[in-house]
Amino acid sequence: MKQSSLTKAAGIVAFLTIISKILGFIRETSLAAVFGATYATDAYLVARTIPYLVFGTISYALTTTFIPLYSHIRESKGQEAAFRMANTVLFAVGAISIAVIFFGELVAEYLVMLVAPSYTGQLADLTVYLSRIILPMMVFQLLSGIMTGILQAEGEFAVPTAASLVQNIAIIISIVVFGSRYGTGAVAFGTLIGAVGACMAKVPALIRIGFRWRWGVNLRDPSLRRMLVLMLPAIIGAGANEINTMVDRILASSLPEGRVAALNYANRLMNLAPGILGTSLVTVMYPRLADLAAQRDWKAFGDSLIDSLSMIHFLLAPIAVGTIVLREPLVRIVYERGAFDATATQETAWALLFLSLGMAVYSMRSMVSRSFFALQDTKTPMIIGLLAVGVNIVLNLLLVGLLEQGGLALATSIAGLCGLVLSLWVMHRKAKAPLPIHKLINSVAKVLVAAVTMGLVVRWSYPHIETTIAGVGMMAELGKVAITTIEGAILYVLCLRVLKVPELDVAVGTLRGVLGR
Repeated sequence: MKQSSLTKAAGIVAFLTIISKILGFIRETSLAAVFGATYATDAYLVARTIPYLVFGTISYALTTTFIPLYSHIRESKGQEAAFRMANTVLFAVGAISIAVIFFGELVAEYLVMLVAPSYTGQLADLTVYLSRIILPMMVFQLLSGIMTGILQAEGEFAVPTAASLVQNIAIIISIVVFGSRYGTGAVAFGTLIGAVGACMAKVPALIRIGFRWRWGVNLRDPSLRRMLVLMLPAIIGAGANEINTMVDRILASSLPEGRVAALNYANRLMNLAPGILGTSLVTVMYPRLADLAAQRDWKAFGDSLIDSLSMIHFLLAPIAVGTIVLREPLVRIVYERGAFDATATQETAWALLFLSLGMAVYSMRSMVSRSFFALQDTKTPMIIGLLAVGVNIVLNLLLVGLLEQGGLALATSIAGLCGLVLSLWVMHRKAKAPLPIHKLINSVAKVLVAAVTMGLVVRWSYPHIETTIAGVGMMAELGKVAITTIEGAILYVLCLRVLKVPELDVAVGTLRGVLGR
């Protein structure tokens, strides 16, 4: 696929991701409207958390290790061999996950005690009941992850992303239609049915690309052993991020009341843009890198990686600068109502300031980690991830006393930057053809000049817009921020045009193609 086609695919994924986040918001608000903040809600949320705690990192490791193996076999042995390998993995994952789910059903009480040790009596019983309903969903989640890997490796991105909408829709229906009559048990069934539906929604796309299920399964397939070898470091690396989050919360809990919540709210707001734009580009580019690695086209591999990193920075750097400059009005618009007062806004905005410094860095680092996975190297990202966690913990201890939750946020951003630089350095040395690092540095420098220029102008103009436009309240504030954002976007594009940043031409060409269609 050409770069413009990949960017267009990323745009489609981003659009569907936005819809998914909107549905997620509707899901949570529906749950709050029907059940409120009651013990039944708590029981459902904990029950829903248990399968993700048990299988979340495994699902991630399965998907990321499957794609490069599939691409390698397809390139070296042909399409049918790749389909046979995928068929074997699907059956193996299905059989193992069913066995694990059966065991989980037996020990559901102990899983609830582990995740929510303070739950007793009726609350504990309800949580166990709901978790037993929800647990089987993970069979379909794991199978769905492999199906997603097949489709993405074949260049199909819209269907896997759209299929994820099915689960949110099923949960919303179960809450709105059946929740008031049957309670959270209906929501648990809706969660399970949604997982089944999301998995089944991918089947027609698999059939369309020529995949067929076969009963003959080769359990001695070396690809299975290779996947297990690759998965273990990937699981450890994903677990390192959880350790990082846990340490942040432990240290934040030693600060004055409300700091843990402030850090959590700032994290959610900061991750919105990377979760849509950054994740979409990483999702689309990863199979491309896996294909190039399987073809041993090392020059194209390096060029694609650098182009992806440049595009991620091009999209997220201005959003990061804008978030830093407009952090307080943004927090007010999103959160300030009810018990969330002006003091909470200031505390959250303080953490958001430092987290936003690493907004582009997080997605760029994820892209470089996936490039290692494309080379079937999961050990290097694991080691770098553990080193980054160590840096983060040291910086946490040094900065938390000085900047409180802002120090924890700054430590996260600095550790992320260290992980990115180290990952790029190792990849540059490991790559079979030198990476065009100078191209990335040139793009990053020009984009930063444009973004900072935009930020300075926005910082100067926003107070004037505030005094010019009358009105108070969320809608008035939203209008002021919207006007300032449009002004900043126009200035950013003009600066990019003056500096001749090539990513602008790619983005404009993609936008024209979409509008033309």
